[in-house]
Formats: sequence, C-alpha cells, structure tokens
Amino acid sequence: MVFVRRLIPADLDVFREIRLRALTDTPENYGSIAAAERAQSDEEWLAKLTGDVWFAAFDDGRAVGLVAGRARDDGWILYSMWVAPEARRQGLGTKLMGEVRSAAEDDGAREVWLHVAEDNDHARRLYLRLGFIATGELEPMPNDVTRRRERLYLPVAR
Repeated sequence: MVFVRRLIPADLDVFREIRLRALTDTPENYGSIAAAERAQSDEEWLAKLTGDVWFAAFDDGRAVGLVAGRARDDGWILYSMWVAPEARRQGLGTKLMGEVRSAAEDDGAREVWLHVAEDNDHARRLYLRLGFIATGELEPMPNDVTRRRERLYLPVAR
C-alpha cells in the first residue's frame, strides 16, 4: 500500500536518498545537480528539509516519490516533483500534488504555481489534468539555457 506523508527532520537519510535519486534519474528537469547536493553537509540537508515543505510517497517502507513546496509572496511554488520509474503510472503524482495543494490552502494561499520544461510532456499533461493553467510565460531552464520552461498556476480556495 502506497501512502504519502510530510517529511520531518528524523527523515533526513530518507530525504537525502530520494532527492539524490531524483536528481540522478532526471537531472535535466531540476535547477540543481546531484554532485553539488551530494557534497552538502548534514546541516545543509537539514536546512533544506526544514526550510520547505517536503512530502514523500512510500511503498512498502521505501520512498518512491518526492515533492516540495514553499510559500512565497505570489502564492505557493511547487517544485522537485519526482516519482521513481517503478512507481510511475499509479497516481502518485496526483497524491503528491494533493498534499502540496492542501498545505497551500491551509496556509491561505490563493494559488500554487510551478515551472515545467517545455519538453516534459508527461509532467505537463499531469499538471494540466490537475487543473493547472498554462501562462505562456517562458524562461530558460536553470541548468540548460538551450531549453525553456513554462510557468503554470493553479487557483486554490481559501
């Protein structure tokens, strides 16, 4: 049975393992690289974990999905969504997104927004299916300026 829960400081090792796995699996979709994060100290990892809201999906005790969100002046940003290859196509992206949306609503946010790479069709379709609205606002990807990403947003109720 797969379940999703918010990560806490005691989950530091789980967090590091799943985050590095995500960065290694699909490095082209992130603003960070695995080598840089692998070199971070425990204190830096803990600051990342406690500075934002991180949720992980677990299957039989093993983390198989990860998403993060944080409050900003212009709403909540969702970032770092990843589902392990062996757990894809099981609705985990929807479950993970639901947790971020709930956290944003609880925080009084009016919208959740994100960036998705233009060529990441699977993620784009998921976000549009979940109600995100494409803005047409494009910018270069942080780690590869030859690629672009688009800002999408999701209005949320207060």
